[in-house]
Amino acid sequence: MGKQNIVTKHYMQDNARFADICNYYLFDGQQVIKPENLAEKDVTELALPKGLESAETVEKIRDILKGCCVKTADGVTYLIIGIENQNDTHYAMVVRNMLYDALNYSSQVEKIAKQHRKDKDLRKAEFLSGFAKDDKLVPVITLTIYWNAGSWDGARSLHEMLDVSDEVILKYVSDYKLNLIIPNEIEDFDKFKTEMGPLLEFINSAANGKKFSNAFETKRTRWENLSSEAIDLLNICLDAKLEIERDLEKGVGNVCKGLEEFWEMVREDAEKRGLEEGRAAGLKKGREEGREEGREEGEERLGSLISILCKNRQFDEVQKVASDAELRKKYYLQYNL
Repeated sequence: MGKQNIVTKHYMQDNARFADICNYYLFDGQQVIKPENLAEKDVTELALPKGLESAETVEKIRDILKGCCVKTADGVTYLIIGIENQNDTHYAMVVRNMLYDALNYSSQVEKIAKQHRKDKDLRKAEFLSGFAKDDKLVPVITLTIYWNAGSWDGARSLHEMLDVSDEVILKYVSDYKLNLIIPNEIEDFDKFKTEMGPLLEFINSAANGKKFSNAFETKRTRWENLSSEAIDLLNICLDAKLEIERDLEKGVGNVCKGLEEFWEMVREDAEKRGLEEGRAAGLKKGREEGREEGREEGEERLGSLISILCKNRQFDEVQKVASDAELRKKYYLQYNL
């Protein structure tokens, strides 16, 4: 397990942060999921095909999995929520998360079937399936947090991964949506109630020197008071090189050092990228202008040649030079064009 995975998993294990990110994504920042109502669940997803006891067990390990009760206008709903942490784009993340969820549902079915076998309360079709008509499953939701200042350029649904665009076919292929939380796509950080807000806003700003500069003065105090766990995460995922200072005389707890240095690094990187992009744009423009000038000059030379040939009544040659580059060169030299 890499450092990034260890640090991000440790950070998101905290119930307050876990609830905060779920409330942001699932309930638009409303405090529906309470930290005290979260319960740890086994992150190992197992499945053994029914009736194939000798088959190899399918086993996958999630990052984090918790169960919770959600109170809504319709009553109380029990949910199972998983969080997967990514610092780089995983181009098969859709299938990976889909498998996690499918294994969990399969495990739920097997658990219910096991209880029915113990109670011996099923008959006919229910007995054959091991699942009663009125049995229900617990919803499973998997969120993926992208701990990166850049953009996610991978697929966000199963349909995007398929080598088919025919809507008639896609209509019969069940889709699976990737629930992605990407810092640089978040617009309102006030929807977060814990330090998840300033932490994700730091990552959001880190990819853009101007954005980081504009946010620096107004967000600096919040960034300086990020927890040591948050600073570790930024240092591992962004290579931010921030430090924690403890000033006991002033009664200050965790103070983040190195913000100015990071700001300068982001600014210099932005300037460098701007120069490179400007240089590339200039070269591209120069090539385009050169090609345009070349076309104009070529058309002018050809026009002069055709005029001479017509004057000399060499009408058969006019059609030939229009399609024969070698013949054109010969005449250009002959007539000093």
